Amino acid sequence: MASQWHVGRGGQSTGPYSTEQLREMAAAGRISPGDLVWKDGMGEWADCATVQGLFPATRTAESSPGGPDWNPYQSPTIDATSASSGEAGSGRIVYAGFLSRFGALILDSLFLTLLTLIPAFGIGIAAVMIFGPDAGANVAGAIGNLFGLIVGVSYYVGLETSAKQATWGKQIVGIKVTDLNGRRITVGRSLGRYFAKILSGCTVIGWFLPLFTEKKQALHDIVAGTLVIDR
Repeated sequence: MASQWHVGRGGQSTGPYSTEQLREMAAAGRISPGDLVWKDGMGEWADCATVQGLFPATRTAESSPGGPDWNPYQSPTIDATSASSGEAGSGRIVYAGFLSRFGALILDSLFLTLLTLIPAFGIGIAAVMIFGPDAGANVAGAIGNLFGLIVGVSYYVGLETSAKQATWGKQIVGIKVTDLNGRRITVGRSLGRYFAKILSGCTVIGWFLPLFTEKKQALHDIVAGTLVIDR
């Protein structure tokens, strides 16, 4: 059966298209490097620039290690003419619903509490012993807040920029964070998303925007240019 391709662009999925239609779209400029493609048998979406023979700059089938056209730094290509066997994905980009996001938030809050509870308790005891009851409480509070910030940033940024693209809570409910093209977010974008949650918290309604926005984005997603999608 002919390959049936799906195209992901700007967080939207279209298709299916035949290989010939995909080539026509590339020639007409309707898709370009940076857009994502998927077909049955591919585990994940891939940059359309890696599809063999789709763009002039893509490595041809005749190129081989040591040959004149071989580039050792070029991304591996996908054969556009044959459907590979393997685990099939859904072929669709599905934005995560409000309940999934809320469930992940509750789970992440529990995980962060567990990660900070024992160290914070130890910090409090040490501060009281060193500075006394009154001053120790103030010192413990300041150190505890700083420690909580470091743990929170490390937890969210570390996990959302990892291969899983999701915190532990998001992994459990089956959602992940991407940029607007469905790719893994950078550390800078993840930091921006983390601190933009302050805006969502200040406005309150920012947390509920997934109920009303087209791509189910919260305010911090809109600010950071991110999406939360089903895995």
